[in-house]
Amino acid sequence: MAVSKSQSQDAIPVWSVDGSGNPSPAGTAADPEFHRSIGASTFATNQAASSISPAAATLIVAARAGRQSVLLSNVTGTQPVFFVASAATTGATTGFFLAGTAGASVVIATAAAIYATSPTAAQTVSYLENY
Repeated sequence: MAVSKSQSQDAIPVWSVDGSGNPSPAGTAADPEFHRSIGASTFATNQAASSISPAAATLIVAARAGRQSVLLSNVTGTQPVFFVASAATTGATTGFFLAGTAGASVVIATAAAIYATSPTAAQTVSYLENY
C-alpha cells in the first residue's frame, strides 16, 4: 500500500502503520516527525582556562542567543574538567565531567553560558560554537 505525506523542506518522511496495515496519523507517538538540522550559518572558536577554584568556576563560553551547540575539548589534558551552569559551584567534582585526556570532547546543545572548573590544575579548554 502506497502512503503519501506532505513534507516540509526539512522534514524527513517517516510513516508507520497500525496492526491492520492502515497508516497512522502523522506527528503522533506512533508516527513521529523528525527534522534534520542544516547547521548554523556562523561558528566561532576560542580557548579559555578552567578555574582551579571549585567555588568560582571560570566562564568558558558566554551565553549567545540563537546558538545551536558548543563543542568543548580538553586541550591540556592532564586534569578532568567539570562544566557547570554558573560561577558558583559546590565542589571540584560537581558538574558535567570531561576526562583529563588531551582531545577529550563533548558537544552541549545550549545557548546558555558555560563555566568550568578543574580539581588541582587549570586546563586549557578549546571551544567551537555553532550559531
